[in-house]
Order: sequence, then C-alpha cells, then structure tokens
Amino acid sequence: FCFWQGSELISVIVLFLVQEKITMCLRNPALAKELSMEKLTAAMDGQNNLFSCLTEPENQHFQASLQRLSCIGQYAKNHGVRVLVDAEYTYMNPALTLVTMAMMAQCNQSEPWIWNTYQCYLKESYNLICQDVALADQLGICFGVKLVRGAYMDKERKLAKEKGYEDPINPDWEATNWSYQRSLDMMLDLIGKHGNHYNIIVASHNEESVIHAVQRMRELNIPQDGGGVCFGQLLGMCDQVSLTLGQAGYAVYKSIPYGTVDDVVPYLVRRAQENQTVLQGIRKERDLLHKELRRRIFRRN
Repeated sequence: FCFWQGSELISVIVLFLVQEKITMCLRNPALAKELSMEKLTAAMDGQNNLFSCLTEPENQHFQASLQRLSCIGQYAKNHGVRVLVDAEYTYMNPALTLVTMAMMAQCNQSEPWIWNTYQCYLKESYNLICQDVALADQLGICFGVKLVRGAYMDKERKLAKEKGYEDPINPDWEATNWSYQRSLDMMLDLIGKHGNHYNIIVASHNEESVIHAVQRMRELNIPQDGGGVCFGQLLGMCDQVSLTLGQAGYAVYKSIPYGTVDDVVPYLVRRAQENQTVLQGIRKERDLLHKELRRRIFRRN
C-alpha cells in the first residue's frame, strides 16, 4: 500500500511461506491440536519445535518461514508500519489465519501492528471475524482487520463443484453486501467502544460502503484521523472517492499493483469481479473528468 494520509501500511502475501500440507493437517482434529498458537509463537521465537505431520525438510522450511515472518512483523512494528496479511482460497485460509494470529500474539500487545484479511463474499466470513476477535480478546492482544469483498469467486465455485462440497460463496451480490456491512458495523462498534485496540481498513470501491462507514464513524464519535479506521482503493480506481476522503481528513491508502502484465491484468480482473460497482465507478470518473476538462476550457475562454 502507498502512504496517502496516516500511518504506513504494507500488504503481505504469506502463501508461499505456508505449505499446503499445513492446511491438510488442520483438517485433522488430532493434528490440529499440535499446531497450537503456543507452539507457533515459540517457533517464531527460535525454539526448534517439530510437528509430527511434517517431514524433517518440511519442518525446517516451516520453522524458517515462521522466523522470517516474525522478523517482518518485529521490523515493521519497530518502524511504525502496519502489516496487512492477505487472504487466499478458502482451503488455504485456516493455515494463513493461524500464522497471522501467531504474528499478532507476538506484535499486537499494545497496538494492532498485524492485521488479517476477511473476504465478505464467503458465507462464513462474519463468523470467522467473530471467532478471531474472541481469540484476540482471550490472548489479550489488539486486533486489526482488512475488510474486502473477495476475489476468487469463479475458482472457489469450481473447486467446490470438483471436490463435492458446499459452495462457500454467498448466493448473490446483495448477500455479499449485507455480509460486508454486518462485519463493518461490528468492527466500528468495537472501535467506538475500545478505541485503537481495534483497527480496520475499509478496502472497498463501493461508494455506499464508504458512505456508510463515514456515517457510522460520526455516530460513534470515531475520530477521522485517530488511526482506528482508514480506507483503501486501487490506484486509478475510485480516485474521486479517495480524494474526497483525504480532503475531508480521513486516512486513505491507494493500493499499487506491481509486476508483469501477465500477473497484474488477472489481478485487476479479479478486483472488477470482486466489486460490481467498479465499472460503474470508472464510468462516473470518466464523466467527472470530461466535466472538469470542459470547465477548464470554457473558463479560459
């Protein structure tokens, strides 16, 4: 994420550091007990903990990965940078969340430096946030949320059909919007009650979601620049929303996708699928640009 107004944020993908086998272990209740928060945080601190579900080389890789993530979290914390860990496919997310919560246990004692991502196009998203909020409360740590709608709809439904399990995606756009607003309201209520013990980035191109968040912040007396709530959009998308928020004193971030055309274009396509209002927003931006261009031309004449 690019700094706009507020503290610095970075978005981190830990997918390549967490083996798929860890996710498979979590599906086994007996093995899942072994992958406890205590053992993961101990491994992050450098203790040589072996996990029976992994081979020796896999153990070495996993523990080295945990220690690298610990270094990232500690370095970011020491330099005042908040780390937003991205979500992926549903079959990977339990392992990613486990590792992210372990990072929180290490770094989030006084402020939420490590944040987890929740995809509101999933039927279980609200329950997952509630579950992790309860765990953070039990651990006595601060909690940060990157709230998105989600970006892997077609792949998730294809996987569900191939593997024969229930489609994890909400049945329609309206259900996803309701899920997003429900999760957003819960986090804003927590921030209104407990201040910066909780943080959220409203990562959305949906103007209605942004307007709703701003209205709720006013109702709950949440400061615009207090750090508890910020907003995020892609660079080049919904810039009129970002600019308006920034000029009004809200913390705004612009996400900058970087890479080859083959990597970036599919990413942007998923963002368009994630939020059906993106294309409508682009048309609105085009109309605003035309209006401003005409205003400047005729003013000169």
